[in-house]
Amino acid sequence: MGVLIFTHDAQKYRVGEYVEGSSVLCAPNVEGLTVIVHKRKPTAKECLAWLPHIAYRMVWVCEQPPTMKKNDAVIIDGVFKKNDHKRAIETTMRLRNRSLAFTECATVPVPLMLAFLRENNKDIRLWRRLAQAFTHTPEVFQQAMIAYAHKPVHRMTWPKKKNTDEVELPFGVRDTDLYWERIVRTDTETANDVRINAKDALPKGVKKRVQKNEDGWL
Repeated sequence: MGVLIFTHDAQKYRVGEYVEGSSVLCAPNVEGLTVIVHKRKPTAKECLAWLPHIAYRMVWVCEQPPTMKKNDAVIIDGVFKKNDHKRAIETTMRLRNRSLAFTECATVPVPLMLAFLRENNKDIRLWRRLAQAFTHTPEVFQQAMIAYAHKPVHRMTWPKKKNTDEVELPFGVRDTDLYWERIVRTDTETANDVRINAKDALPKGVKKRVQKNEDGWL
């Protein structure tokens, strides 16, 4: 059995026979073969599942290694510290150089970035575009849209801490939208979208199961 290695930089492992990609490109049971995988946050389950099949070494280039029990076959190469993302968020919200903004935006989890975007960009056209794109595009495209479609602000507004009794809003709905609950109650198609994507955000009294439209189709 070989070893699992978690690192920030794969350069030192690009020696001899190796394969590299954003997924496991081939079986790691070849003697002397280094399999390099780039994934921002791999899970312990997927990494440990490969361990019995590794003949030499499998290198995971990641932002943060998964939490797992001590194992002599698991090596942490480098110092991993939790990132508060403050600098990257401020760069994305304020910097005029949008190429650099995109580079920084790509290091921040999308839900966290959206929380700041809501406070610093009220352009309804942008939010409609995001709502359409997020249904069908991978995360890197979502980050690119946030970075390049957002107009930089001079002074960034931080999200306010929510009260425990504050109503959770579905994605794409602003806290200034006065009639969203009425629309959800009366429009079956809109209500079904909320049921599928944010069931807990349904107004009180609205059924949580997907409902049929008047024409009988789901």
